[in-house]
Order: sequence, then C-alpha cells, then structure tokens
Amino acid sequence: MYIAAQVPAPKPLSIGATAKLLHVTAHTLRYYDKIGILGNLPKDSAGRRVFREQDVERLRFIRRAQRMQFSLDDIRAMLSLSAESNTDKLKARELVDSKLQEIEENLKELKLLQKDLSSMLSECIGSASGDPCPILQGLNKSSE
Repeated sequence: MYIAAQVPAPKPLSIGATAKLLHVTAHTLRYYDKIGILGNLPKDSAGRRVFREQDVERLRFIRRAQRMQFSLDDIRAMLSLSAESNTDKLKARELVDSKLQEIEENLKELKLLQKDLSSMLSECIGSASGDPCPILQGLNKSSE
C-alpha cells in the first residue's frame, strides 16, 4: 500500500521576500495592505506582515489587473466577485467590457497623435533651413 507523504505548507514570506518575488516595493505592499485590497494579512509574533501562498496569488492577480489598466477600485470589485456565480460573471464581464472600450478609445486618440507627429516631422524634414520650425508651429496650433 502506497502512503503519500504529507507536503508541508510553504513557509510564509516576509514583506521583503514577497516584494522581491513580485518585483514591487515593500512600500507598495504596505500601501495595498493599508487600503485593504489584500484582505487580512497575518502577522508574525513581532507584529510584522507575513504573506502566505494565497496572499502572493492575490498580489499576482492585482499586478496582472493593473497591467491591464484596471484601477485599484476595479480590482477590489473583481476580487470580491465569485468565480462560480453567474451574477458575478456578468459583473466581471461588464468591468472588462468597459475597460476594453476605454482602451479602444485611447488607441484611436494615439493613432491621431501618431498622424499629427508624423506630419509635423515630415514638414520639418522638408522645410528649408531659413523657414520657421514646422514642429513648433504645429504645437502652437489649437487642436480644439
């Protein structure tokens, strides 16, 4: 008969070790704790925060969501949703749909900016040395 050896739970990490693991600062982790986005972090006998495996996973979720341009309030809302609930699934979909629309609008604005900058640069390259600077003239124009 085969008996599986019990694997001990991973040892909780200090704030410094967690910061290093996730490539963030300890200040960032303290801030997340202060605003309550991490839930209730346990503390060691000296009163220092310790990060368990589930805390590290929560932090990874937060960092991924931030890279996707979600605000901390949006992330807090997503963290409160349950993966098993259809109602929460709809709420998550609404948050992502709203973020996607925002990003698409930003892309349109960036494409217009790219066109304007490219045009100013082309005008500058094609201008004579004694002519006024097309870039500075272009920046002085009102776009509104």
